[in-house]
Amino acid sequence: MENISKQVISLQDKRVVGYILKPYIDYSILSKTGYIVVDEDNEEEYLLREEDIITNSQNVVIESHSVLEFIADSSPLRKKIFTDCGEDLGRIKSFTFCKNKIKKIITDKCEINPSYIKEAGYDLIIVSLKRKKKSFPRFENENIKVEIMDKKEISAPPVVNLSPIYFIGKTAFKTLLGLNSELIIKEGGKVTKQIFEKAKMHNRLNQLFFIIK
Repeated sequence: MENISKQVISLQDKRVVGYILKPYIDYSILSKTGYIVVDEDNEEEYLLREEDIITNSQNVVIESHSVLEFIADSSPLRKKIFTDCGEDLGRIKSFTFCKNKIKKIITDKCEINPSYIKEAGYDLIIVSLKRKKKSFPRFENENIKVEIMDKKEISAPPVVNLSPIYFIGKTAFKTLLGLNSELIIKEGGKVTKQIFEKAKMHNRLNQLFFIIK
């Protein structure tokens, strides 16, 4: 995803103030409104709003560290999703976006259209099944993801193979970086078991899947 793992450079402070960890999601408008920046010195997390970014080419440039807002509960990936009937739909793993709007919320059990969200709290998100009168299909196994959308929006569920057998021996046609810009694999490199495990550790298996052939 754009900007993830890039360093954040403060012009006024003349130093690197951290690196981009993940998008910041505003559930009230179902949009990405900024990024979470991690300070490597103290491991604290801060909110960097989109409007405070001067440029985001090779790295992200801001005017001053003062635009960063300390945030105690920044990780939507720790949140669990339940229906308003108490049904457990899993823990959030990632998101997909169309521009800055959330297109899908991906849990370890299913994929959810964000229009189902009823409330978002400190520990969990509540979705309502009453609105569209349908239930959420479950994954048959960890390699199959079923998108919960209206029938007119999809023709078939996407399939993503996360088995190491699929990855090992294939060639990357793009360089992949992990957290803190740590190199996982260079363009033209072959995937080994070590590279697979490293991508898994950095939560980059989905990205690796789309850059190998």
